[in-house]
Amino acid sequence: MLHKTKILKNLILILTVFGTIVTNAQQIEIKGVLQDSLQQPVAFATIIASSDIDENNVLGYTTSADNGVFLLKIKQASPLDSLWITIRHLEHARRQLHLKAVSQNITVILEKQENQLKEVQLKAKRTIEVKGDTITYNVEGLKKEKDYTIEEVIARIPGVEISDSGQIKYKDKAISHLYLNGVDLLEGRYNIATRGIPADAVEDIDIMKKHNHARIDKGRSESDDVAFNLKIKKDRSLVFGSTKADAGVPFLTGLAEGSPIYIEDNFQDIASVKINNIGKSLASNGTNLTQGNADLSTLELPDVDILTEPNTNGTSISDSYWLDNESFSITNDALIKSSDQVIFKAGTTYNKADNQIDRFSNATYFFDNDSTQVNRQTRNKLQEELFYLGLVQEINKDRLYLNNKIKLSTERTDGLSSNIQNGETIDYSYDRSTTRLSDLLEFKTTIGEQVLNNGFLIEFSESKETSFTTPAVFTDQIPSVINPDVTTQNIKTKRFNIGGYSGFTFLIGKTKWEAKQRLQWSSENLQSDLFQQSTTNDRSQSSFPFASDFELNQLESSTSLKSSYQIGKFKLRVTPQISYLYLDKEELLQTDLNQKEDYLFFEPSASLSYKLSYKWNFSLSGSCNLSTSRFSQLYNGIALRDFTSLGRNPDAINVTRATSAIFFINYDDILSGFFFNNSTRFNDNTSDFTFSSNIDENGLIQTIAIERENNSTSFSNSSNFTKRFFKILRTDLRYSFSYFEGEQFFNGNAQEFKNTNHSINLELGLDNNTWYGITYNGGFNYGISKVTNLRNTNLFLKHKLELDFYTSSKSRLNVGLESVSSTTSTNDVTNNNTLTNISYYYKPNKKLFLRVSMNNIFNEDFFTTVQNSSNFISQSQFSLRPRQFTIGLNYSL
Repeated sequence: MLHKTKILKNLILILTVFGTIVTNAQQIEIKGVLQDSLQQPVAFATIIASSDIDENNVLGYTTSADNGVFLLKIKQASPLDSLWITIRHLEHARRQLHLKAVSQNITVILEKQENQLKEVQLKAKRTIEVKGDTITYNVEGLKKEKDYTIEEVIARIPGVEISDSGQIKYKDKAISHLYLNGVDLLEGRYNIATRGIPADAVEDIDIMKKHNHARIDKGRSESDDVAFNLKIKKDRSLVFGSTKADAGVPFLTGLAEGSPIYIEDNFQDIASVKINNIGKSLASNGTNLTQGNADLSTLELPDVDILTEPNTNGTSISDSYWLDNESFSITNDALIKSSDQVIFKAGTTYNKADNQIDRFSNATYFFDNDSTQVNRQTRNKLQEELFYLGLVQEINKDRLYLNNKIKLSTERTDGLSSNIQNGETIDYSYDRSTTRLSDLLEFKTTIGEQVLNNGFLIEFSESKETSFTTPAVFTDQIPSVINPDVTTQNIKTKRFNIGGYSGFTFLIGKTKWEAKQRLQWSSENLQSDLFQQSTTNDRSQSSFPFASDFELNQLESSTSLKSSYQIGKFKLRVTPQISYLYLDKEELLQTDLNQKEDYLFFEPSASLSYKLSYKWNFSLSGSCNLSTSRFSQLYNGIALRDFTSLGRNPDAINVTRATSAIFFINYDDILSGFFFNNSTRFNDNTSDFTFSSNIDENGLIQTIAIERENNSTSFSNSSNFTKRFFKILRTDLRYSFSYFEGEQFFNGNAQEFKNTNHSINLELGLDNNTWYGITYNGGFNYGISKVTNLRNTNLFLKHKLELDFYTSSKSRLNVGLESVSSTTSTNDVTNNNTLTNISYYYKPNKKLFLRVSMNNIFNEDFFTTVQNSSNFISQSQFSLRPRQFTIGLNYSL
């Protein structure tokens, strides 16, 4: 008790010190007038004051009036010897001045210059325009004849990668916002817009680097966020959008989509209705694709899914070849601007996806000089329903920012997995329902010229999970009735969470400081019941550990003080963090397992960056993090996670210590379309527990955690080259290497395993709007697994080629080919699969696309892939859809 009291006293002292930081600001006023070489006033120029030449620490900013006059006010926590003034204007060369840090009057002459590196206009076709940290791409300059939606055009921008869900990454970083005419209507659910807005409705695409969404942060706070802005053409009507329809035989398939869009100055509305059974799941349509506020995201409780749903995820080939589905989605998002600074938004989504996949897998588990083989033939079905409602109120002013977001979602998942495993039939049915309600508030204001950043979160969730496995499994471990037929697992959870944070940035001398305090309390409950029963509903009586009533109350506080110091082109950041964690866990059915513990962690991190030039950047960072078991890792009951896996968490609280280091190199040349980055990572993790697994001859696995220190090490290196040649050829080359070593117990034997993986991906695109176009995407993956004295390898090769032949100004023939080769060292057979499709497109006018296509021309039946991990290697074979003939159309409203 005395130990806890001392910890709390120290914590209060730390919070008091950070909470009483105040700044005495002194104000500098730079008054001036901007003129051109003819002594005419220059209006609407941007004037920025910073403590360094590279504008890493912005002190203030303003714009010049119609008569060229400006007034720049700078408030400093402590005086500077000098400062840099940077002046930008669209029609004049950038000008930088190095001045004494005193109030003064100046007159500045700006020179005309057409070709400035940071303010470039390529006027021949105006494909790209660079203004400071904003890059603007003209859609007509990027778009090819075959592009229909704006997503297809965005994908052509150098450095852009778009995932299957529609998430956009720019230079390997997910974008923070997608705006329509400067307004973020969709709150991260932007795949509704990118897949519904016709390409010919958009004039320009802005890429805004170092983006601050809140106006209060501009010129005051640093950011590495990237946002996209779609500028709708001014000649578009208030209502526009797109429609799409498909129909196929002999396997009766269809698709229908409509996306009406209404945009005016003070009101926006985007709706979408989609339905299909052509192999395109809509489960992720309208889901959030951005992180949002990182501080609030840290406070949110992670999802808890104790049981495993039937897997309907496929492989690297196109979904239309293998996925049997029925999907429906309807969304609507509306925005009202009561003024330029006040916005109200509402969004709703309903998705229903019914997916099915057939596969045959062969997995080999290795231990000592023996191995176990598990052969499984599976048909998995999964039906997912999602309802989402979001309400947002936002005030965005120069000295005030407020964003309040209320979210309600309900999810329902039903699944069935029918298996023949090592000759035995096993059926596994699964059901889960989840309800979540949360309110997230972000509030920012200024103290002097610095930003006080605050956030608050409250959330509640409730879920139920049930599984039935037939025939009964693990009958020797789970208490059983006579001749059990079904193994039943029930899980119920209730979770409540409340938390907040406050952060303040200030200057002391030339050092920039950011103090941040986070406080969070959560209460979580899990009830589980695992039992055997017969068809006559006779069931075994459950007691601990097969029944559990577990509660966890948790209080967490963290205090950090980040300092940032500029030394020439070097920038040093140091962030010491102190975290306090109190855990109170109770097992109501086994009270001797109840435990109360508190922890005080010191977690330092640091980074050093070097900006060699406007193209080259280097950085080195390192951190040390400590964490304890979370809710899903602390409940003590035994759970049947799926029909083959029985597991139990350790009785005690596990502490994990992680040390990491990252070295990063980046090169950007926007005008030539050349990007290069290389990242090297090292991680060393130590845990108090080691997992021990046992597998029987039927492929059933039991896993427990034993109190034995476990260490794992990983090393990885990845490189990415992106280059455009002659404005018609785009290349993207990626190489990654990863190495992981760790230890585990398997079938009673201690194992040290080492996994090594090499992968190369090459993407080429050639299209000059002539008579042909080529797109190629190739992948190479080579994996090595070493367990004790055993060594196993797998090789996977993939080629995807599309050829476009423009037979006229209105028609195009497309031939597609996907080829895969896979092999493992445990099998002498090399599996080769080649899938071919052909399509014909006709565009009678700008708004209408007609198409005819045939998929899987040669009627291939299966597709094969391989993977390896720790002590097993697995090969999977997927059933494919038969040859399919489809007709369809796209129409722009």
